[in-house]
Amino acid sequence: MRYNKQELVALASQTSQNFDREGVLVLKERQDGFFRRSEGCSVRWFRLRGNLLFYLKGPEPWYEPMGVIVLGHHQIKVQSQDENGHWPFQIVWENGVCYKMATFHESERTLWLKAIELAPYDNIRAQADALRERLNKIRPNIDITTYRLQKGIVTDMNEVPLCELALSCDNLLCDAHGRPPSPLIVIYVKYDKGLCVRYGATEIVETCSNPCFSKTILFRASDGLTGSALVRIVVYDVKERVSETAVPMGYTSMLLSTIQEAQRMRVAIITRDQKTVGFVTINGWSLEPSYIGTSPSHTNDRNSIDIPQKVLCHRRSQSLPPRLGLKLKFPSYGSLLKQNFVNSHQVTYRFHSGLGGDITVHEIMAEPKLCYLMPIQLLDIYIQREKELLEELLSVGEICGQWQSRQLELVSTHVSLLKHYCHSRRSMLNMDKHLFKASSRKEDASLEFAPINLHLQRMWVHNDTLNKTGFHDIVTAGAFAAHTHKSERTGGLIRLVQQVKDINSTKAELNSITSKIQAEYDNVVAVRRLRDEVSQDMERIIMLLHAKQYTEINTAIEGIKSKVKSILAQWEPAVIEEALSFIGWPKNTCEDADQQTLSTIMRLTEQLAMFDTGSDCDTFASSSSSSKETSPTGEPPTLSSSVPNISNYPAKKLLETELQFHNDYFKNESENIERGGLNYSFRSVRLAKPKLDGHSLSFDCTKRHGSLRHDFKSSASLEQVSYRCLVDGLRSDKRKALESRRESTTLPTVGQVDQATRENNLTYLRNVGIVVEDSLTSLNEQLNKIVENNESSEEDLETIKGLMDGVRSSADDVAKWMRVSHAALRLRCESPQWAREHAALQTRRDTCFSQALSTVTAGLLCWLCSIPGDVIVKLLSSGLGPLCGFEGLLSLYSTEKAMWGDMVVAVEDLQTVVFTLTKVGHSNSSVPQVSGTRGALTVYIPISDSLYTRFTSKEHLSFTITAVFFNIGVNEKATLAEALGETTPQYHSNSDNLDRLNKYYHKYSKIFPTDHMAASRASSRTKPLEEVMENLRISVHKKIPKNVEVLHLASLATRLMNGVRFTSCKSAKDRTGMSVTLEQCSILATEYHLAEHEMKKALSIMRSEGCRRENTLKNIGVRKYAFTKKQVMALPLEYRPPPGTYGSSQT
Repeated sequence: MRYNKQELVALASQTSQNFDREGVLVLKERQDGFFRRSEGCSVRWFRLRGNLLFYLKGPEPWYEPMGVIVLGHHQIKVQSQDENGHWPFQIVWENGVCYKMATFHESERTLWLKAIELAPYDNIRAQADALRERLNKIRPNIDITTYRLQKGIVTDMNEVPLCELALSCDNLLCDAHGRPPSPLIVIYVKYDKGLCVRYGATEIVETCSNPCFSKTILFRASDGLTGSALVRIVVYDVKERVSETAVPMGYTSMLLSTIQEAQRMRVAIITRDQKTVGFVTINGWSLEPSYIGTSPSHTNDRNSIDIPQKVLCHRRSQSLPPRLGLKLKFPSYGSLLKQNFVNSHQVTYRFHSGLGGDITVHEIMAEPKLCYLMPIQLLDIYIQREKELLEELLSVGEICGQWQSRQLELVSTHVSLLKHYCHSRRSMLNMDKHLFKASSRKEDASLEFAPINLHLQRMWVHNDTLNKTGFHDIVTAGAFAAHTHKSERTGGLIRLVQQVKDINSTKAELNSITSKIQAEYDNVVAVRRLRDEVSQDMERIIMLLHAKQYTEINTAIEGIKSKVKSILAQWEPAVIEEALSFIGWPKNTCEDADQQTLSTIMRLTEQLAMFDTGSDCDTFASSSSSSKETSPTGEPPTLSSSVPNISNYPAKKLLETELQFHNDYFKNESENIERGGLNYSFRSVRLAKPKLDGHSLSFDCTKRHGSLRHDFKSSASLEQVSYRCLVDGLRSDKRKALESRRESTTLPTVGQVDQATRENNLTYLRNVGIVVEDSLTSLNEQLNKIVENNESSEEDLETIKGLMDGVRSSADDVAKWMRVSHAALRLRCESPQWAREHAALQTRRDTCFSQALSTVTAGLLCWLCSIPGDVIVKLLSSGLGPLCGFEGLLSLYSTEKAMWGDMVVAVEDLQTVVFTLTKVGHSNSSVPQVSGTRGALTVYIPISDSLYTRFTSKEHLSFTITAVFFNIGVNEKATLAEALGETTPQYHSNSDNLDRLNKYYHKYSKIFPTDHMAASRASSRTKPLEEVMENLRISVHKKIPKNVEVLHLASLATRLMNGVRFTSCKSAKDRTGMSVTLEQCSILATEYHLAEHEMKKALSIMRSEGCRRENTLKNIGVRKYAFTKKQVMALPLEYRPPPGTYGSSQT
C-alpha cells in the first residue's frame, strides 16, 4: 500500500472538528539506545479520522505528525490496570504486528475502544450504505439510465430535445488553504410525482474558481419532461478523481420552463445555510423551426429531395453576443440508421474555435443490429454447404469394405462441423435481447462468429462561424480473431494458410491431385448452377405461353440450348466411370428421375436426418452441452475440395478480385529477400490442398478444446448403424420412369469389375447425356410448332410441361452422377486426417471472416447514409468501390500476434465479397441480407429511394471494396515485441497495404481530380491528399518504435478519399477508445478550427466523459479503462487517458 506523505501530513494537521476522536494516549514503543534497544513509554497526541489513526511527536495537538496506523482486520485485546495506574489495550493483526497503548482513565479507554471498533473501512462503508438507503426512502434518487430502463424508454437519435443546457461558474470560494475547487456540476430533475432523477453531469475542471464547462446537457421530452419539471443544479468540489470523492458546495433550483424562456441567466449558488459560494451562468437553447435549403450531409435521407425542408435549429446564446438570424442546426440521422442501429448513447459538447465562434459537437455510440444477424445468415450458408457435401458422400452408397471406414471418417468430419455450426447458430438466435457481444465474452466459443464489442462511433459537428456541418463515422470492433482456438498461437491464420501453400508448391504429385479434385468440384457447382438457370428459363417460357407472347419464346429457347450445351460440355462419362470403378460401383445407384434430391438418403437415418433441409438443424445441436465439445479447434490447416467455389464468377470479375499478398510475413530475414517474386493469390490459397500424410502438420486432439477426433469416437457407432440402413434404401429399382427412353444394362454389384462390365457402365453413363439431348430436342420441336402456329391449347401446355419435366429430370441425373463422382474422387484421394485438419482451418477462417463481414457491412450502411449522394454515385459508377481503412493497435507479441495474423487474412477475404445496393420497399428488408455460396457471397444493402434513383445503370449497384489494414502496436507488449525484433511481419504487411492504397489513390485521382477536392478543403486546415500519401509512404518505411504517425496519416488518407474508417484492438475498448477520441479531436482541429488551447481539453473531456467511457461500462461493468499506471506510461503521449479514468485490471 502506498501513500502520499504530504497528503497524509496535511490530513493529520487539520483542525479538531475534522476528526472523529482525538486525545492523549500512552504508546509503548521501541527506543534505540546507544548499546541496546529497549521498550519505553511515550505520551503522544492521537487523532482518528476514518480508518486512519495518526500520532504526533508530542502530547499536544500542535506537534508535527509522526506516524499513522491503518485500522482494519485487527483485534483489540483489553488488559487490567497496570502498576503505573494506566488502562492498557493492544491492537493486534494476524501477521504479528501489535501496537500497545494505554489511557489515563478507564472511561477514556472505553470511548477510544468504541471509536477504534467503528473505524475499519468495512464499517464506514456499511454506515454510508445504510444512510444512503435511508435517504433514498425519504427522497428516491436514481440516474437517468436506470430510470429509462425502468420506464422502458428507448432513446431515439432523431428526437429533437426540448432544451440544451451549457453551464459556467464564477467566483467559486476557495478552501481554508486558499486552494481553488475542482468543480463538477450535476443536474437533478424532480418530476411532478416527487421522483428525483440524476439527469446529467458536466466534466470536472481541475482547480478553477471560474470554470466554463464544455459538456452540455440535453433535456428530452421522451423522458417525460415538461416545463413544470423542477431542475436542481448542484455544484460539487471533487477532492479525489480516482475514487470520485466529491463534496457538495452549493445548489440552485428553477423550473425547466424558466430556463427555456430566459435563455441566459446568472444565478447565485447557495448552501443549506443560505450562504452564497459562487455563481452559475445558465445558457439554454430552445428549438425553433427554420426553413432553409437541404443540408448536404442529409442528401441520402428519403425526405430530402432538393426541396426546402424544415430543419430544426437552436437559438444562439453563449458567452459571446448573439448574432441576428444565425441558426444552430440539430442533426437528423435518417430512418435507415434508426432501423439498423439501436441503444444509442449521446454526449454533447460546445467548444470554442480559434475564430471566436462556437463548435457544436454531438458524439454518438450505437449498437448495430447486425452483430448477430449477419453471422446467423452466414452460418445458414455454411450449414447448407456441409449438408451438400454430406449428401455427396452418402450418395456413393454401399461400397467395398476397404473404403467404408474412410467414408465413415470423412462423413464424421462433416457431422462435427455441422454440430458446431448449428450450436453456434442456435446460441446467437438465443441472444435476441442483446445486440452486442461484450469483450468479457470473447472466450465464449458458442458466440465466436459474432464480432466483439461492435459499435458505431459517430460525431456530428457544426461550426457556426464557418457555417460548416458534417458527420464523421468510425466503426469500432475487436480484432477479427478466433479467440477460442488456443492451441495455435504462433502467427494466426496467415501462417496456417501459408503452410498449406508451401506444401502444395513443393509436392508435384499433390498438386496434380489437388487440381483434379478441384476441377471436378468446380464442374459440379457449374452444372448445378446451369441446371437451376435452365429451370428458371423454362418457368419463364410457361409464363410467356400463358401471356401468349410467342415472339419472345425463341430467345428463351436459345438461352436454354446454350446452357444445356454447357452442361453437356462438362459431362465426361469416362471420368465418372473411372472414379466409380476405382472404389467399386454401388448397388443400383442409378436414381429415379422423380427423386428430387439426395436428401431422402438422409432421412433413412435417425441421427443425420437432423441436418436435413426440411428439419430444424438446431435440434441436433442441442444434444451437445457446450460449444467447446463440438468446436473443431484443431489448429494447423489444410483445405479439401469443399473449399469456397468461385466458378460462378465471371472471368473478368475473378481477375479483378484476386488478392495479392507476399508469401509469408513470418519468414526470417534471409527468406524475405525473395519476397518480390512471390506474390500469390489468396483465392488460390483457399482452393489449395496440402499433403495427405499429415505428418508435418499436427492436429490438436485434447478433449479440453473439443477436438474433432474426440467427437468421431463417440459418434462412430451411431453412424455405422445409419449406413447399414442406407444400403437397404439403395437396393430398390431406380429406373422405372426412364426404361422407355434408356437402353441401359443392369449395373453390377459392389466389388471388382471386369472390362466388359466397365464398358456397359460407360455406355449407361453416355446414355444419360443422350437423354438430356433427346428431351431438349423434343421440347424444342414442340415449342417451334406452337410458335409457328401462333397459338397454344391447354393440351399443348400440358405436353410442354411434361417435356420440361423430362429435361429437368435428365439434367438432374447429370448433376447427381457428377456429385457421386466427386464424392468417389474424395474417398479415393482425400485422407481423413487431412479432412479433420481442413475442418480446423475452415472453422477458424469462417469465424474471423464472419466477424469481419458483419463489421464492414455496418460501416457501409453508415457510409451510404452520410456521404453525399453524388460522390457515392460517381465512385460506384466508375467501378472503383469504396475504400475501407482498417486501423489495428495490436502488438505482435504472445497471443496478439496470432490475432494480428487472423485479422490480416479476414481483411483480405473481405475483398471477395460482392455488395449490392437494394431499394428499401415493402418487400425488401431494411436490414442487410447475405446470399450465395461460401466463395461467392453477395451482401444486399438497403439504401433510400432518393439515392437509388440516382443510379442510371443497375450494374453500378454492385461493387467490391478495397480494404487496407495498417497495424501499429502501442502498449507495453509492443515495446517488448520491438525489443525482440518481432515486428518485421507488421512492417512488411504495412508496406503491402501501402502499395494497395497507392493503386486505389491513382484510380481515385482520375475520378475526382485535385481541383474537385480543393473545393471541399476551402475552409479546412487539412493537407492535400497527394501530400498525405507522400508523407504516409515515408512514414511506413521508417523503422522507428511505435510509429503511430502511420495510423494518423492512413486514417486521414481514407477520409480524404471518402472511405470508411474501422478501428480495432484486442477488445475495442481501451486502446481503441484512446485512438477514436484522438482522431475525433484531430478532425475538430483540422476541419473545424478548434482552438489550439482547447485541443488538449477536448481530448481529456471526450476520454473522461464521452461515449468511450460508457463503452467500458457496457463491457466490463466498470467505468474505467483497463490500464495500470505502468501500462499508461508505456503508451505514446497522445494515447494516454486522463488521471482518474483508468485503473481497472479486467480486460
